[in-house]
Amino acid sequence: MDALIGNIRTVLRGEAAGSVRLVVFGLLALIVWAGVWTVSDWNAQAQTALDSQQGRFRTLLLLADEYKSLSPSASSSSPQNVDVAAVFAQVSENMSLGSRVNRITPDGRNQSVEINRLYADELTELQKQLAERGVRFNAAEIRALPAGKERLFTVSAIIGPVN
Repeated sequence: MDALIGNIRTVLRGEAAGSVRLVVFGLLALIVWAGVWTVSDWNAQAQTALDSQQGRFRTLLLLADEYKSLSPSASSSSPQNVDVAAVFAQVSENMSLGSRVNRITPDGRNQSVEINRLYADELTELQKQLAERGVRFNAAEIRALPAGKERLFTVSAIIGPVN
């Protein structure tokens, strides 16, 4: 064992013939091996990231296809650009809501409305007529007030286009 260690020391010190070449070759081999190992590690990380991105992309395509199958087609009967204020004005005029419409204010593409003293059948009819014209209730707060044997409703709602 001492002889082997002694021979290794002799080669590393450069005292043996060709030992400098052997040490340089060994160091170069070590550097090349470290470089190849590093590049292969980078390649493995890049491949893992690519596989992950491809999986996400496939999932996104599946979700997009599912969404397309759920949404109404462009040829459907509901209009794409609905003037919500005009539709509400027509419906309230048809239903003779008149002074019971307390407030109508724009809220982006939607309208914020407040209607007082509606009977249940009027509220149902209002929702039906709006839906027929491509407008829906996005959010609503309905308060019921007793009025004799029946109830009157006060509706605060945000209405907007169906699409």
